[in-house]
This record gives sequence, structure tokens and C-alpha cells, in this order.
Amino acid sequence: MKIHKNSTRLIINTGAQYARTLINLVLSLYSTRLILAALGLADYGIFTLIAGVVSMLAFMTNAMVTTTQRFMSYHQAKSDLETQQAIFSNSVIMHVVVSGVVLILLEIAGLFLFDGFLNIAPERMHAAKIVYQCTIAMILLSFVTAPYKALIISHENIVYTSVVDVCDGVLKVGIAVMLTYWGADKLITYGYLMLAIYVMNFLAFSVYDFRNYEECIWPRISLFNKEYLKSMSSFIGWQLYSTGCIVGRTQGTAVIINKFFGTTVNAAFGIALQLSGAVSFVSSALMLAINPQIVKAEGGGDRAKMFRLAEIASKFSYLLLAMIVIPLIFVLPEVLKLWLGELPDYAVLFCTVILVTGLVDLITTGLGTSNQAIGNIGAYSITVNTIKLLTLPVLWILLKMNIPIKSAIWCYAVIELICALVRLPFLKRTGGLNITAYVENVFMKIILPTLFITLGCYVLVKFCLTLPIYIIALIPLVALYSYLIYRFSLMSEERLIVDGIFKSIKQKIGKK
Repeated sequence: MKIHKNSTRLIINTGAQYARTLINLVLSLYSTRLILAALGLADYGIFTLIAGVVSMLAFMTNAMVTTTQRFMSYHQAKSDLETQQAIFSNSVIMHVVVSGVVLILLEIAGLFLFDGFLNIAPERMHAAKIVYQCTIAMILLSFVTAPYKALIISHENIVYTSVVDVCDGVLKVGIAVMLTYWGADKLITYGYLMLAIYVMNFLAFSVYDFRNYEECIWPRISLFNKEYLKSMSSFIGWQLYSTGCIVGRTQGTAVIINKFFGTTVNAAFGIALQLSGAVSFVSSALMLAINPQIVKAEGGGDRAKMFRLAEIASKFSYLLLAMIVIPLIFVLPEVLKLWLGELPDYAVLFCTVILVTGLVDLITTGLGTSNQAIGNIGAYSITVNTIKLLTLPVLWILLKMNIPIKSAIWCYAVIELICALVRLPFLKRTGGLNITAYVENVFMKIILPTLFITLGCYVLVKFCLTLPIYIIALIPLVALYSYLIYRFSLMSEERLIVDGIFKSIKQKIGKK
């Protein structure tokens, strides 16, 4: 019953993440169009330039959320309320301190940015400065909101966070529509209204936590614990290092491509990154839903269950993304032309490489969460994520040797495969992972469905003349792919869980 309950919650949470991402993607595209029309190119450019600081620091907020969620999930399994309250209290203190430091740094930076560094028309300088202050307030609110959002995620209440995120997207569309008819300075108004959304998000998460979770308390000096702060600060530091390796690889690759081929080919690489981000929500939704269960299993002292959940996370993240990525790769030229019209050189090549790289990473992605649960974050970051940076010297050397870009760029995927495989011996050494069992339960289980959908798409491309026909033909192919997963990729206990869930759904429908 407990396994069935956890699995049902996992499916519900994953579905909520899918719905949230799809809805917000549509809302974001629509609101961007309206905002651009309302503000005009000049004011929209000013806001993008200044508010870009939010995007630059977003990875820091994500690291904070991940850290708090990990520590809260770990200790929830131990059912020690006092410890949970102490961790939450110290987490809030840490976020407030970080906010204060960032506030000082950004205010100092503002003195230089608006003293001739930024190229902004004099008549719009006042509005730009107000938007900058609004942006700083948004950053501080995102930092302070992080522990409250992390607490909800640790309780696996992904549905609520998804609802808040969707409301966020709806409000942004509402602001865009309102600005269309607004008579005052639209740029300043937009800055204030965006800040108001951040305030509402903070209230939505914090008020909910105080009303529903006992461990959510006001920070207390009596609960101040240097060891907790030291552990969480170290965890955040290594999370930032890991993210820095990923960002450094991406941006470094863009610089190398620019150095050898110019900005036109850079545009193709940028398109590949956008496409990858658009489809990766399939796997990221599942990982966000299952991560708290992995950490709680380790916190409860059940490492076997923890590694079993990691296997499930890796296997299904890969299979779900493969269901989209593999059919997409076979018709990339047609899809990209439909999306963009004229294609830059190498756009199809770069998109293929980036999509394959994302798939390769997922074959052991659950082990990354397992390592976070165990807590050996520093050694993992240095051992595994540093390897990603090797992409840069390898790509540079290959291009210097006059290796064609269509061959050299595949080092991006090959090095990602090395990173994925290095997780196996690392977790064996640090956590006792059974590599043979992992290979049998994950690698061997994804081979048949992967071969089937790859060969099936190849045949469809050979016989289908148009993209619409290809999409229609994919429906029965994906259905057979799903059946193969059920028959050959699921373990016996996983099939029982799926059967039980479908049985429950049928019973509920029958009652209605």
C-alpha cells in the first residue's frame, strides 16, 4: 500500500510538472509578444538588459532550493521535528545573509553601471534606474522565497508549486494586456508590476508553509547552529561549482565556435540550446517529483531503496525523453524550418548533438541525486562535473587540427557519456552501488525500446512524404513503444504498481 501510494504521488507530481511547463511555455511566448508590442524595442531592450541580472543569478537560487530541499527531505525521514525546525531556521538565516551581501554588491555595481557604462538614452536613465532597483528587490525576494519553496518540494507537494507557477504565468499575461492600454510610463509600471508578482510568490509559499508544516517557524537565535550553516553553505558552494561547470562548458563552446566560424554559426548553436531546453522538461519533471523520495530513503537509512529509486529515475527519465527526442531527430530539418523559416548553417547538426547529449546524461542521472542524498557533494563535483569542462580543450584541439565541425562537435556528447559512466564507479566507492544490478535494471532495460523506436522512425521517414503524415504515423508507434516499456523495461514490482494505478483509475471512473 505504501509503495502504491508513493508511486501514485510520483505520477501525480510528474503530471503536474508537465502541465505547468506546457502552460507556462505557451503563456511566456504570448506575454513576450504583448510586452514587446507595449514597451517598444527601446524600452524592452532596457528591461532585458537590466533584468538580465535576475537570469544570471537564477542558478544561485536553484542551488539554494536544492540544498534546503535535500536537508529537509533527509531529516523528514528521521521524524525529528526539532532538528527539522533548526535546519529550516538556519536555512532562512543563511538566505537572508546572502540576500544582504548581494544587495550591497548590486548597489555598488549600480553606481558604475549608470555612470556611463551602460549605453542608455539620457531621457530613459531615470526609468532604467527604477527598473534596476525593482530588479534588485526581485532577486532578494527570490532568495528569501527559496527555503519556503524548498520545504514544499521536500514534502512532495509538487501540485501546489505547479499551481503557483501557473498563476505566475497568468499574471504576467495579465500585466502584458494591461500595459497595452496603460498611459503612464510603461517601463516603470512594468518593473513595479513584475516586483509585485515576486511579492505574491513569496506570500503564496511562506503563508502556505506556516499554515501546513510544523517545521516552518520564524528564525530563532536559540536554534542558530554553526554546523548546519557550514554544511548547507558547503553544499551550496559545490552545487554552484557543478552548475558553473555546465554553464562554462556551454558558454565556452559558444566562444570557441565564434572564434572559428563567426556569429552565424553561433546562432545555430543557440537554436540547439533553445530546442534542448524546450524538450528537457519531460525528464526534469520526473526528476523533480522523485528527488525527495530518493533523499528520504537515504535519510531513513534504507540505501537499497535509495539506489532502487535512482534506477527508476534514470530509466524512466531516459525512456520519456527518448519518446520525444528520437522521433524529433529524424525530422529535424522540417521541424526547424517550420519553427524558424530560414535555417542557419549547422543548425540541424548542433540540435542533434545537443539532444543526444541530453539523452546520454539521463542514463545515470538518478545517481547524481543519490550522491546528494549521501552528502559527498564535493568529491562528486570535482570528479564528475569537472570532466564536462574537458569539452572545451578537446573541441579547440580538434578544430585546430582542421577536423570538420560536423565531426568535432560530437566530442560534446562523447564527454557527456564519460561523465555519465563515471557516476557508476564513483557511487560504488562512496555508497556501495551494485554496478551489475544497475546495468541489468537500467541499461539492459532501455535497449529494446530504444532500438524499436529508432528503427520505426527510420522506416517512417523512408515511407512518409510530409511532416503531418509522419506525426500521425507516430501515434501507433509510440503506443507500441509504451507497450514494450511495460513488457520489457518494467520490473515485476513496477508492473504491479502500474496495474494497481490503472485499476484504481478504472474503479473511480466506474463509480462516477
